[in-house]
Amino acid sequence: MKYKVAAIQMDTVPEKKEVNLKKALELYDEAVSQGAKVVCYPEYFLTCPPHQNMKDRVKDLAETIPGPSIDKFREKAKETQTYCVAGSIIELSKDGKLYNTSTLIGPDGEVIGKYSKVHPENAPAKHEPGCGITPGDGDYPVFETELGRFAIMIDMDVSCPEVSRIYGLKGADIIFAPIAWSAKFIPAIEVFSRASSMYSLAYVVFANPVGWRKNVPLHSWAFVGQSEVDLVYGGGSGVALGVNIIGRVPNFSEGVVVTTVDTDKVKQSRENDASIYPYWRRPETYKTLTDPKTNRPFGTA
Repeated sequence: MKYKVAAIQMDTVPEKKEVNLKKALELYDEAVSQGAKVVCYPEYFLTCPPHQNMKDRVKDLAETIPGPSIDKFREKAKETQTYCVAGSIIELSKDGKLYNTSTLIGPDGEVIGKYSKVHPENAPAKHEPGCGITPGDGDYPVFETELGRFAIMIDMDVSCPEVSRIYGLKGADIIFAPIAWSAKFIPAIEVFSRASSMYSLAYVVFANPVGWRKNVPLHSWAFVGQSEVDLVYGGGSGVALGVNIIGRVPNFSEGVVVTTVDTDKVKQSRENDASIYPYWRRPETYKTLTDPKTNRPFGTA
């Protein structure tokens, strides 16, 4: 099945949900005007990521799902008869916990499902556990739609090859990846998008923001000893299939990329993989990955 998907690369004003919501909906219309049937936004696209100096304000930015912001995208999806991967927002769940959650909305305006980031980070610039963000449960759902099987991974989930591999094994045709990585990591975005596609044998759609964020606290080892800077996001949004980037938004510019995908190619790739690499996966040899002794960051005791 062939259809068009869109990755939206937008400049988000920190903590200004109404401003960002207006722009996001305008970019939605732009994507649809180019024939997109599925639209994907970046991580924290309505607020920017919570940083170390925002601990007291994070809950004020949180919403339920459905809720005021997601309802706007439900209306837009129904109006345009399209699917929407609503980046991610700070979700206030029924149990009172906060999650970094992406919402998949169908062309009837209904919520098909949600996915919460399983691997939150705690860097000063994206201080998720420190700001009360709870890890997702790790069910890694694959959502059945009329266009095929959709999956979602958020930001640091991308850096864990197990996630995209699981989605490939579960039969996902397209993995949508809302992220928020600064310009320093643009080369890594391309590497991870291709690698994720190769691990899963699926299309991977990356959506990352652009723009400046003022006075953001940083982890000094990654930014040459600086502890607080004006942080720039440079984009890198696009669509990957195997080793190829088949569509992208120019770096450092706001915009939309609309790319045609063909889910028959996913099926063909998996049939080819099964015949050529019968020993591609040998889970019985992976005990180190599930050993409780290895369940800690690298280099820690």
